[in-house]
Amino acid sequence: MLATQSVLDSLALAYEPVWGPERDLVAARLHLHPVTPAGVDAAHFMELLGEHWPEEAPTLILSMASPRLLLQTLAVDAVHNTCIEVPADLFGRPDTAARLSIAVRRGHRLVCRTSLAGLNGPGMDSVDARPLVHLDADEAQRLLTPALPGRPAARLPSGLIVGGVDTRTLLHHLFEQQAVHGVVGWPEDDVLAAHRHHPISYDRDILHAVLQAIDDDDCSIERLERLVRQDAVLVYRILLLVNSAAYGNRREIGSLRHALMMLGFRELGRWVVEQITEVEPDPDLHPVRLAMVMKARLAQHLLMTGSDDTLRAEVYSTALMGELGRLLHQPLATLLNKLPLPGRVFDALLRRDGPYFPLVDTARAMGQPADIARLPLVCRLHDISLETANRSLLRMLATSHSHSGRRSERMT
Repeated sequence: MLATQSVLDSLALAYEPVWGPERDLVAARLHLHPVTPAGVDAAHFMELLGEHWPEEAPTLILSMASPRLLLQTLAVDAVHNTCIEVPADLFGRPDTAARLSIAVRRGHRLVCRTSLAGLNGPGMDSVDARPLVHLDADEAQRLLTPALPGRPAARLPSGLIVGGVDTRTLLHHLFEQQAVHGVVGWPEDDVLAAHRHHPISYDRDILHAVLQAIDDDDCSIERLERLVRQDAVLVYRILLLVNSAAYGNRREIGSLRHALMMLGFRELGRWVVEQITEVEPDPDLHPVRLAMVMKARLAQHLLMTGSDDTLRAEVYSTALMGELGRLLHQPLATLLNKLPLPGRVFDALLRRDGPYFPLVDTARAMGQPADIARLPLVCRLHDISLETANRSLLRMLATSHSHSGRRSERMT
């Protein structure tokens, strides 16, 4: 790795997933907030990103709080599979519009952050850029208003990225009627509210992937664990199964890998086939599950380099199960007390204490861009350097497609 102490210790980074019509991760919006503006070197940051952002990574939309950092970034070499987010007013000013044109010729792809009313504003046609629009409540309501005689339904240009989507109704309208490219964030609360009368069941794609892996003669326990742990409900119920009185184990089992080894491939396959009747058919739940996986993987990456696999798996499981109560509609303490989990897990999730809580809390904070200015404080409280946190986030995002459970579309 490059010697990047200065630049990564001078920035606070936070992320937002961008989900496409297939409920896949099509991009990640990376927010950059300078903590010590004088120490931020755009060329240095982009050089690091260029060397460590693989082709198979999701498209990264760089959203910068600092106008100075934005203009610096536009002037350096482009990084493959990234876009630079630019506020709409820069497209309408002759001096900055010229800089944007030069940046595009250098290979940069631009995303124009604008309002719905500003889509046809000055300069918008002068430079190629994909619009990113944040809808307010009134604009969302107008989009959902049916056509009437003499009043056609509101139409959006195709290919937009849209933020401010807080209901399933609006989400489905944008994907099915408006042909948007993606939405920033996901209306998780409204999606889960549709299932408030019964616990969330399993992810169909994960169950089928597990069965396919079991049928593969070359399948390893590591591969099987990686598949299973993409579904928090599946992890929880496998742990419940192996620790149930009916199963007859004399030893309590608190780790997923140990549980899979105790079950064995054949027994696990039989059990999974029985569970397929409980499969959750709602595709809107896929981003909810994957967002949990992304947070868990970030907590895992925050561990020191070289940490052993058992520790990494335990940190991952801790972060993954932190939101289990939202899926199963029970208090988290009630759910966790049914399992023989290590005390470290209980401390982190129920007491906000212990060795894993700093990792879980920092991962949570990095997924909340609205509070990005607090990230340096969170890191100081947990004795985690900004450089460590930022490196961990970039590693997690760079490999998110391979953990998404589906083949993801690349942003074009």
